[in-house]
Amino acid sequence: MKRSKISLLISFLLLFTYSKAQQLYDDFEGTPKITYGFRNGDLENNTTNTNQSGINSSATCAKYTRNVGVPYDVIIMDPSSPMNDLSDYLSGSKKITMMVKTDVSVTVQITLENSLSAQPGNYPTGRHSEYKTTTSGTNDWELLTFNFDQQPDAGVDNTVVDRMVILFDPGNNTNHVFYIDNIMGPEFYNPCETSTAIDSIAEDFDCQRNVSFDFSNGNFTVLKNPITNANNTSNNCGQFIKWTTVPDGAFGGSFRNPFTTDSYISAKIDLYDPNAPQKFLVSMQDANSTQLSIDSITTVASDDWETYSMDFANISPSQIVEKFVFLLNPSTENEDTIWLDNFVLSKEIASTYTQEELKKLISIYPNPVQESNQIIFELKKDNSVETIDIISIDGKLMETLPVNSSKTIIDMSNYSKGTYIAKITLSDNKTIVSRITK
Repeated sequence: MKRSKISLLISFLLLFTYSKAQQLYDDFEGTPKITYGFRNGDLENNTTNTNQSGINSSATCAKYTRNVGVPYDVIIMDPSSPMNDLSDYLSGSKKITMMVKTDVSVTVQITLENSLSAQPGNYPTGRHSEYKTTTSGTNDWELLTFNFDQQPDAGVDNTVVDRMVILFDPGNNTNHVFYIDNIMGPEFYNPCETSTAIDSIAEDFDCQRNVSFDFSNGNFTVLKNPITNANNTSNNCGQFIKWTTVPDGAFGGSFRNPFTTDSYISAKIDLYDPNAPQKFLVSMQDANSTQLSIDSITTVASDDWETYSMDFANISPSQIVEKFVFLLNPSTENEDTIWLDNFVLSKEIASTYTQEELKKLISIYPNPVQESNQIIFELKKDNSVETIDIISIDGKLMETLPVNSSKTIIDMSNYSKGTYIAKITLSDNKTIVSRITK
């Protein structure tokens, strides 16, 4: 009899274990396994958990304030690849779960959809399935388990779903606050699973995501790179659309690995701005949000990505850089837009020339490197360049070449595929940096 009870208990535990979703999407402690797209409300994804005594002992969580002006307020979450076959979620043998703390009892809905088919205003097209549950409203942490509700568009195959959407209190105009943690969703292949973090790459919106974006006075989303070429080979990038109601155009967050200027003395960021010229400010701050440095960038008119440099020379080595703030056109009240990518810290002195000035001094070709595995640096003005340093994206010096003629050829056959930085030192001791892709 006792053995039967034990066997029954084991079976129950196994059933419980395997009935839950198997993949963690975000626990708000480290790098999320998904990217956050559009949301109607205000998502703060690095908030202190004020109730660590119950079922959720995590130090941090997310706080979401619903947009009172939108009846169907959404938080969009995009996995890095389509979800595995969703048959088990339709049948109910697997469940989506999420921890929530709130003082209201409302419906919470999750919609799984195909991002290409499902567009604003075309419901139910592209919506594969919907799952619902209800909060208790006790203001304690609770584990929400979502039950299958319906298939709005049964024509969406179980293997082409690549987006999860969370809706709090759908159909109502409310501004309720929800604390969120430990989101578990349908399984998908994560190409970044085996990636090793490179501290110097603060953010590339692909696998190196070593900052947290904690606030945004605008709509900040991760989306597909609109221009993939030699200047920027990333799959994804960030897009910021400034709110007109909060005109400072500020967004930013925290470095997962704070640093001093003994480690990094400059930084680079790629910006794509078809609306140039615009002002883009970068502020480095300490743990108390005290500004340590600020760089003012004026974007140049271009139909491509441009790389801009920031200098930390005014930051004392005794000060720890823990936070960053970007500001887009802080003196205007327009709905301005900018794309950003490859926010990289560097041990090198910041470039003192723009890319437009670089093009007047030197040609770099072919870039990306072709089958010859050679890249050519050709001077347009004699005796203008002293040396060329080739540096890996994580700051390792690969080689230094003195420039003794108008044309310098570098053999990159022993280089691994990837992105490198060419640091070009001019005869006046100023420097230019340019990106090279093999």
